[in-house]
Amino acid sequence: MTRLGIRITKEATEVAEHVEGWIDEYIENLKNNDYNKKKRLINLLKAYNIKKSESKLIASWFHDMKGELHEVLESSDEDLKEAWDFLSEAKVRKLYEFVSEICSDLESYGKITKKKRKRKPEQIIKSLKYAEKEVIGKLQLTSFDPKDILTAKSFVAVNVKTGDLYYYETNSAFDIKGTTLQNFDENKSYAQRIGRYLDTFCELSSTAGVAYVNKELNKFNTKKKSATGRFNEHTVLLRVLG
Repeated sequence: MTRLGIRITKEATEVAEHVEGWIDEYIENLKNNDYNKKKRLINLLKAYNIKKSESKLIASWFHDMKGELHEVLESSDEDLKEAWDFLSEAKVRKLYEFVSEICSDLESYGKITKKKRKRKPEQIIKSLKYAEKEVIGKLQLTSFDPKDILTAKSFVAVNVKTGDLYYYETNSAFDIKGTTLQNFDENKSYAQRIGRYLDTFCELSSTAGVAYVNKELNKFNTKKKSATGRFNEHTVLLRVLG
C-alpha cells in the first residue's frame, strides 16, 4: 500500500485498521453510554514492529478526523454539526480527546531522538581562557586543572588584573561551551571586586581549609555583581570548594 508517495508495509496497514476499529468501537460505546476501555497503542505498535517513519504516516491518517471533530466543537457550521448530531457535544469532545491521544501517541513513537555524543573533558575545556600561572607580589598562583570544574560543585577564581573574585556554584554539573562556563546557579554565583584584599585572599586560599575559605568569602562587603561565566587570560582558577 502507498500513502503520500511512500510505500508502507502490510503490518502498518493492519495497525491503522486496528485503530480505525478502536475508533468505531469508541463511537458505538459513546452512543450506548457504555464504558470505553483504555487502549494500549504503544503495545500494538511494538507487537507489529512498526518503524518510526511508518508511525508518523499512520498518524497522518487520523489527523483529518481530529481536525473535523475540532471544527464540530469550535465552528458554527450547521451542516458539519448536523453530521455529528448523533452525539452530544460532551461526547464529541470525548471522542476528539480520544483521537487526539491516538495521534499524539503515534507521533511520539515516531520521534527519532539523536543520541548525544559524549565529549571528552579535554574537548570541553580546550577553548577556555584562563591563566595557568600568575604572580601577585611575592606570591605565585597556579590554576587548578580546568577539567576539575566538570566534577566540582563550587569553585573560586580571581582576575589578577582587575582584582575581581568569582564564585561559582552549580545544582547539577558545570559545563563549558566555547569559552563560557555553563550550568551555574545564577542566584548563588557572583562576581565581586576585592581589590587590595586580593593578595591576602589568594594566599589564604592556597593554604587554608575549604570551610575557612568559604567563611572568608562572606566577609567581603563590596557590592556583588552577576556572574557571567566568562574568563580571560588574567583569570586564575584559584580553588575548588566543593
